[in-house]
Amino acid sequence: MAPYKARVIAVSVFLVIFFLAVAGKLFTIQILDGGKYALNSKMQAQKRRILNARRGDIYDRRGHRLAVGVSGGRVELGLDVLGVEEAGGKAVLQRVYPMGEAAGPLLGYVGKDGYGLGGVEFAFDHYLRGEDGWEIVHRDGKQRMYRKIGMPGKEPKDGADLYLTIDVNLQKIVHSVLKQTVESLNAKGAMCIVMDPRTGKILAMANEPSFNPNIPSSYSLADRQNKPVSLVYEPGSTFKTVTASVALQEGAYAEADIINGNNGVFEIYGEVIRDDAPQGQITFARALAVSSNVCFAQIASGFKNERFYRYVRDFGFGAKTGIALPGEEGGILHPVNSWSGRTRVTMAMGYEVSATFLQMMLAYAVVANGGVLLTPVICERIERKNSAAAEPATVKPVRRVVSEETARRLRKMMQGVVETGTGKQAAVPGIPVGGKTGTSRKSEGGGYTKQRHWSSFIGFLPVEEPTLLCGVVIDEPAGGTGGGAAAAPAFRKIMSLALAHPELDFSDKILKPAAAQDTQNRQVKLPDFSGRKTATATARLDSMKISFRVVGDGGVVRHQTPAAGTFAENRVGEVVLFTDETPSTGDGAVKVIPDGTGKELRDAFNIFNAKGIPVYAVGSGKVLKQSIAPGEIMNRAVVCTLYCDRKK
Repeated sequence: MAPYKARVIAVSVFLVIFFLAVAGKLFTIQILDGGKYALNSKMQAQKRRILNARRGDIYDRRGHRLAVGVSGGRVELGLDVLGVEEAGGKAVLQRVYPMGEAAGPLLGYVGKDGYGLGGVEFAFDHYLRGEDGWEIVHRDGKQRMYRKIGMPGKEPKDGADLYLTIDVNLQKIVHSVLKQTVESLNAKGAMCIVMDPRTGKILAMANEPSFNPNIPSSYSLADRQNKPVSLVYEPGSTFKTVTASVALQEGAYAEADIINGNNGVFEIYGEVIRDDAPQGQITFARALAVSSNVCFAQIASGFKNERFYRYVRDFGFGAKTGIALPGEEGGILHPVNSWSGRTRVTMAMGYEVSATFLQMMLAYAVVANGGVLLTPVICERIERKNSAAAEPATVKPVRRVVSEETARRLRKMMQGVVETGTGKQAAVPGIPVGGKTGTSRKSEGGGYTKQRHWSSFIGFLPVEEPTLLCGVVIDEPAGGTGGGAAAAPAFRKIMSLALAHPELDFSDKILKPAAAQDTQNRQVKLPDFSGRKTATATARLDSMKISFRVVGDGGVVRHQTPAAGTFAENRVGEVVLFTDETPSTGDGAVKVIPDGTGKELRDAFNIFNAKGIPVYAVGSGKVLKQSIAPGEIMNRAVVCTLYCDRKK
């Protein structure tokens, strides 16, 4: 009996201890640590969720989308729309760039973390990204999330929309011409900027090779670089415009003053400067037209170092332009105390000074706009969501560099470069063009190579009141092609296409048709000459006794002003016909624009691709309209845009 009683006592003691432990634990959980466990339970049942702000869109100056956010991250688009190559014709994208390679280095792209990388996306990331919000959500027993009314939170603030000064149609033209030029010259690359010299607004900026910002990882960092602002080069003879302006402003030379070309040889400080085309006694104006190194060496010999340096600084060299784009370089302008005996003479010809292409363009804008250096503008305005307020761009003069009279005289001298000098291939028939060619050797091993060089042309039109300033730089064209033969034709092509484009208004600003009296007091309805042979159109206008002017020397009319169907009563103004060569396929067949309207985007792209016609898309789904009407003859440097019923 005693052992049994002992076991009962032991079990009882154990049970008492066990119940005391459980009770103690419950007391600890419910009383002592109750608050902590209640908080943990609440935290498991509710969560702070981030509400992502919508990144602002990027538009051109006319409201065409250049960059747009994508909800869901997956876009059903044809491969040719964006150049995105992924199995099944699909690509995982957070941001869509409808222009693809045409504006990649300028726009930049967005990384996986949602931050802008490169170009406009980086420069204006603060405005575009907005501010994320947050909310408290609860989870029920079935793990479903819901939000309770009255819980704290913060609404996201969407990013602002950005309107650039870029014109999408002009950007396409520039990109297409650059690509053709690089291919035809077997060049390493090319750059182009088109701007309004009166305001400093950049209308187009491109470089080749480019990259597609929809798939940036497929390209090297070098191809993603926006070279017009980040690459530094020695400009060569395009810098002679700066030298000429100093000579005019200081009264050292006038246009008709005679300079001895010395048969193409000039020795200074033991070194010989030569001209490819030796000259004898020529005028100062002619020296610029034929780009005589010997003459400009003599001109610069009369300058004082400090004064010449100050002018070069005033033109903007040696300092960043202040454009709102990342990666800008300031160029190289050595201080006077480091100059050698011949530095002044060498600089006068565009060596021993390095610049970005944008710096060169702004120096030419000084001449084009009447003598004032401007800060370049890339952003037209910033529009914030749910707000009528906008932040418009303003013209920002930096300083006056030369007088209006000096700028005017220099423009006339530069007109001579195009009409009778090295820039003949830049001429646009019917419009006075001024500009300057340049060919500069690249440095190598402490000297300059004869095999690799830069070829460039920078010009403006019309000469009296320049509206457009355009520059083209070709990197290492094959065969040693100079600026007059390599870059000038590209300038001419870009300007001709810009003037002929029906959606661009440059022709209306540049051409001012003079009214001609019609003695027969009649009404005339102008025919549509687009796509017709130039000879046929001019013969018809002659028969109607209507005065006309032909811009370009192509065999086909691309555009006309006034527009077809216009009635002219009592008097008929001058009709302007814009022409261009008729593009063809490899077998000589003329490319005629097909009809993509009403078709699914993928089917429309197949039709255009089969004909070898470049095409872009705005939106997705069915095609509602196209930028070039069906049946028109396709210009090889223009891209047809398809507008669809579903916006991106």
